[in-house]
Amino acid sequence: MLDALDESIGRVVEVLGNAGMLGDTIIAFSSDNGGSPFGPFSNRGFNWPLRGAKRTLWEGGVRVPAFVWSSKFLKKPRVSDQLMHISDWLPTLYSAAVDQRPQKTSGQVVLVIESTQ
Repeated sequence: MLDALDESIGRVVEVLGNAGMLGDTIIAFSSDNGGSPFGPFSNRGFNWPLRGAKRTLWEGGVRVPAFVWSSKFLKKPRVSDQLMHISDWLPTLYSAAVDQRPQKTSGQVVLVIESTQ
């Protein structure tokens, strides 16, 4: 699964690079929240070593991996373990693209992306 994800993202990066658009692109990926071990849509998934599963409030049901890539990160890459809610994606990506916080949004800017220029 991760190999397929890596190959797919690699193809997207290659196409953007060939088109000369990679320098102005932010690539964001986020996963779904946990395996579904029960119910009509069960895939017999589990989230070990985390407790819980999809539709639970334990870490196995709410914690998801995500990454954001931009050429602006090349000089100062970082890893963050801070909490982020789905409502934080819009103001965070908007502030990276426009360099200001959007008006009238409920989320927070959780990652400041400095310009490399």
